[in-house]
Amino acid sequence: MSSTRFDIIIVGAGIARLTSALALQRDGAAVAVLDRHRAGTEASWAGGGILCPLYAWRYPQPVLALAAEGMRRYPDLLASLKSDIDPERWVTGMEILDPVGKGESNDSISATLTSAGIAHHWRRQGEGPALWLPEVANVRNPYLLDTLIDTLRTRGIELYEQCAAERLLLNAGRVAGVTTSQRNLHAERVVITAGAWSEALIPGLPADSLFPVRGQMLRLEPRPENGLDRILMDDGVYLIPRRDGSVVVGSTVEYAGFDKTVDTGAQERLHAHACQLWPQLAGARVTHRWAGLRPGSSDELPLLGEHPSIAGLWANTGGFRNGLAMAPATAELLADRMADRPTALDPTPYRLGRLINS
Repeated sequence: MSSTRFDIIIVGAGIARLTSALALQRDGAAVAVLDRHRAGTEASWAGGGILCPLYAWRYPQPVLALAAEGMRRYPDLLASLKSDIDPERWVTGMEILDPVGKGESNDSISATLTSAGIAHHWRRQGEGPALWLPEVANVRNPYLLDTLIDTLRTRGIELYEQCAAERLLLNAGRVAGVTTSQRNLHAERVVITAGAWSEALIPGLPADSLFPVRGQMLRLEPRPENGLDRILMDDGVYLIPRRDGSVVVGSTVEYAGFDKTVDTGAQERLHAHACQLWPQLAGARVTHRWAGLRPGSSDELPLLGEHPSIAGLWANTGGFRNGLAMAPATAELLADRMADRPTALDPTPYRLGRLINS
């Protein structure tokens, strides 16, 4: 088996992983990215593309901090990419029709959003309040992935597709690279960013520290005159408008292991709720149905940092439903930590040592 050497190897090629590769190369590292399938064909491809947490005030503060920082960094990230493909970032705003849950109030929600720097105001909707977030944008995930991949290749970052990481190469308590299905790749630092598949590559994690969470989606094409002009959210279901007039509907939250089956019952429930929210969708053609597996974590927080007992082994995973929104922020936090620079956010909540007994 042939062998190749780099400064940093990134295992996994989703959106957060590709942005991490760009940030690390900017610091002068020779970076390689590998993926067991084609780059970006798992959770990053399947997501809806909303660049904001859904019901942001219900997440742990460290998750909200990362996502809000990612939202702020997206325009600069997209401006830095080198590709003819437009990821179609579109600031539509998001209207949440059922914002106030049990134990919540308008004031507590506003306080949380204000502390995160997320613009918002309240509207009247039927018998209760609706929440309007005017600065929320969305992107077309597949287009953003293609843009990132073009940029990686333009900048000379090696991308190994259909190249599964089989095991870590270790030497005297530190990482030395990765054995893959194609060859040995050597590096002094390895970053595990394999989404729901990361747990098997991070020694010492307790079982079920990371796990897949299935999300089902569908896409409809209403008539142009019936187009949606904003993201709508209600009872966990969201409608996302695209520039071509189509509407993406999601998403379920299902603990079904590594099963990406599209379930007829779940799809019918999503479709019915979508038509209730936006009656103009009734009769619209359903063009696509799909499911993806998001990486959940046992304490709801991402894993981002160095392994407590294996020098040079890092992780950037566990973003669950907010991995896309967080991506520019997690990339910068990872790069700053690996370069031993001051960080914009406190990295302590995301450290691997909280779950691994060294």
